[in-house]
Amino acid sequence: MGDISINLSCPSCGGALTIEEGLRFTNCGYCDALLFVEGERGVFKTTFKNNMNEERAAAAVRQWLGSGLKSRDLPQRATLTELYPIYLPFWKLTARAAGWVCGYEERRRTDSKGRVTVERIPMERMVFRDFEWSRIACDAGDLGIKSLRNMRGEAVLHEEGTIPTFEVTTSSTDAMQQGTEAIRGMARASAGVPRITFEKIHVIPRVLVLIFYPIWIARYEYAGRSYFATVDGVTGSILSGRAPGDPLYQSLVMTAGSAIGGLLAGLGLSLLSASGTLGGVLVVIGLALFGASYLFFRHGSEITEGDIPKAYADLGGLLR
Repeated sequence: MGDISINLSCPSCGGALTIEEGLRFTNCGYCDALLFVEGERGVFKTTFKNNMNEERAAAAVRQWLGSGLKSRDLPQRATLTELYPIYLPFWKLTARAAGWVCGYEERRRTDSKGRVTVERIPMERMVFRDFEWSRIACDAGDLGIKSLRNMRGEAVLHEEGTIPTFEVTTSSTDAMQQGTEAIRGMARASAGVPRITFEKIHVIPRVLVLIFYPIWIARYEYAGRSYFATVDGVTGSILSGRAPGDPLYQSLVMTAGSAIGGLLAGLGLSLLSASGTLGGVLVVIGLALFGASYLFFRHGSEITEGDIPKAYADLGGLLR
């Protein structure tokens, strides 16, 4: 790690001081006085090594083009127009959550006469473990990446201005607040208490790091339209992308969803008089299947992956 200038003078001799990032003690280079440095310690930064080259990134994109419910002729007709690496900044917070979550779980029982009783099972769970949270630290536009899936990689020396990267647009203070609340939610969810009546969870931040992560951006054309995909520069997996859908898959999904959903809903309706709970569950599952297949039929002309909103997965929007 190289020295950095902090624009301070030695109180003993007045000489200019330099200090390595993260250290609190330094010796004056002129009078050798031992000095303790106070103030904002800044943010730890690290850069992950880019394990991919252009050939491997292109191979990952071609494999992705031929997977899933995308257009069947996409691998043959898609033309790669751009492929280049870039570094995106991400905040990563590691914190320990410690506390208690109390509540209860409801269990429904049906006797031989069809009478339903609800029993409340008290629950008390202790949480004491470390959690990790990440969030992108810049405006990545339409790339469809909001957080890190992989948080491990080989660290290399970070030198400002030597790597192509997006500018950091969010502060460490905001990242700490968001990360703390997110980890509190993770801890609450990890307790597994369905109905919470009391909780006391302390989140103790351990380290906040700004990670510069390698991403390969690929742009391609298909049938006169432009699409994109992003490749993880550490693991080689696809992080996000847009691709044309296939009308045949849309029709098959709609047909299968309607058939299976209708069968389950009809079976549920026939069971309502004998077993209301089971019948109701089957009806809901059947309607949900039908709704999901309809949404895919309506919006499945474009397949999206990553953190890009998926209109064909928005069942809530269908119900509104």
